[in-house]
Amino acid sequence: MSALPVNDVNPSGLNWRDGFPQALRSEEVRSIAKVLASLEPGATTASKTMLAMRFEDSIFKSSDTLDDYRKTIRKRIKKLQKHYTETEGITEDATLTREREVLLEREIRDTYGAQLLYITTHGDDAVKITREKFGNQKADTLQQHIAHARVWMVDLGMKLPHGVTCPPARVIDAGGRMAHLTKLQGHLESRLTNVRSFIIQILDKDLYAEEAYLKQVDDILLRNENGGRLLRDALMKANPDDTDFSEKRMTQLLERMNAPVPIPRRNQEDDNLRVAVARVEKVRAAVQAFYTYSGLSIAEKAIFRSSLEKCFAVVRECLNELDGDYKTLVHETEAKDDDGKRIIQLEDAWNNPMQFSELEGDEPETVEPHADEESGPENKRQKTDGEVKGKATVPMVIRSKILLTPDRNTLSSLLPALKRKRANLLRRGNFKCVQLEFGNAFEMTIYFVPLLVTIRAIDQFAAHDGNYSHSTEGLSWPSLYQGLHTIDHLSNRNSSQSKDDNNLTVLGVTGSYETLANIIASKLEYASAQATYVLRRCFAESTVNQSSRALSDFEVEILEVGALIKFLRIARTTYMPDWVDDDP
Repeated sequence: MSALPVNDVNPSGLNWRDGFPQALRSEEVRSIAKVLASLEPGATTASKTMLAMRFEDSIFKSSDTLDDYRKTIRKRIKKLQKHYTETEGITEDATLTREREVLLEREIRDTYGAQLLYITTHGDDAVKITREKFGNQKADTLQQHIAHARVWMVDLGMKLPHGVTCPPARVIDAGGRMAHLTKLQGHLESRLTNVRSFIIQILDKDLYAEEAYLKQVDDILLRNENGGRLLRDALMKANPDDTDFSEKRMTQLLERMNAPVPIPRRNQEDDNLRVAVARVEKVRAAVQAFYTYSGLSIAEKAIFRSSLEKCFAVVRECLNELDGDYKTLVHETEAKDDDGKRIIQLEDAWNNPMQFSELEGDEPETVEPHADEESGPENKRQKTDGEVKGKATVPMVIRSKILLTPDRNTLSSLLPALKRKRANLLRRGNFKCVQLEFGNAFEMTIYFVPLLVTIRAIDQFAAHDGNYSHSTEGLSWPSLYQGLHTIDHLSNRNSSQSKDDNNLTVLGVTGSYETLANIIASKLEYASAQATYVLRRCFAESTVNQSSRALSDFEVEILEVGALIKFLRIARTTYMPDWVDDDP
């Protein structure tokens, strides 16, 4: 057990024994009795409880600090296990001995199996990094610990990870199996946690910090009785409808949290949904268990020690699995119209954000100048070696130089190109913008001074009054909450509608406007930022290395039109993979 350093006298002036909960002492007594029972054939934990109480009490009275108390118990238990000799004249039936060996082996696997698996799986990577950072001596020591862990896995009958060399199995006499398992249990208890912590610290510092923080919080909750009562009262006041902080409920939640997830069958799409729902239920149970544990008394917390770490591990594992299966689940459950085509949803805006691929064509799409407009150069100039663009040399462009700037006439050949993409050219004051609509879900507005993209929910009943934010130059853009309040406005006009009509539904979750609007707005802001980056990158790619020669306004405008058409193509194909341009 790990604990924060505690001096003999705490800051309040009390002896450390006065603030040590009796529940933790009882837990230590049970652990000692369990070890003593394992050393004597036929003994049980209950029969050794009185001896364990005397053993613990003597150490409790003689220890100067809490750390000294715990270290002394561990040292004496290890010494007892090492020098213990069975009482002469006591024999045991072979069947009973084998049964006890199987039970102990199963207990060791359940307790240390996950740690052994992590060490053997990630050990080689940790050794490589350790050798580079700390030298050969420390790496060789870690390699020995990992080799021992693999031997211990074989001794316990565990399967090694794929690609790990299996060490030779050790030959153990039938009569010495119990002694070997008991000795192995002591090795695992004293070494395994430290080895795993070192490997995690090398490979995953975030996970190491998370586990250390959870242990610290768990120890604080177990040692501060007054703080536990204050936390319980605060939880009951915050949620008066859920005040069941009992040992029975905590046990039920842990059982639901640790329930096995069904394995999906091949070619059974409904099974994937069933597995996803089971993982969501495990996450819900873990969160409820965390909440319930926080409101338990110190004695009840001691029974469920380390529950915070278990809850966190379950939530992290389930969320990782759900994240990996999300795209498959969305594809299986997506809505389709009468023609079998996929219906665009609002969540597509951030689930599939725009990306600028380096594989996009070097030459952006262009439009032919109209007959009554200026003529560009008759022949394209061949690129020179100095004009080959690289990813690191492309400057970012934040505004259009010529295209659709204020007081600039629109290039007549741009309109047919926009029509093919079903894009509308709009004027707002002195500024011009281009707008795309994606089904009935969301719209994309493209601004040019500065280069900016906004993605908003379509508001079919928009009055455009007070729904726009304004810059100092008079440019306006729609609010992030556009279209999200439509249902609320309708319900205010017609009070006879049901209460459920006030709810928003997104990502399969239904909730009130106050609950979901802020979440959706932040997601739309993220999607808009991604689209803005792609737009500016398209403009940068079209004009890079062109500043080395003088360009007329017309030539610059042609290049910027090509960048705009390229962006429109990326936008359409991102959210509508089967998109085909309309006939001119």
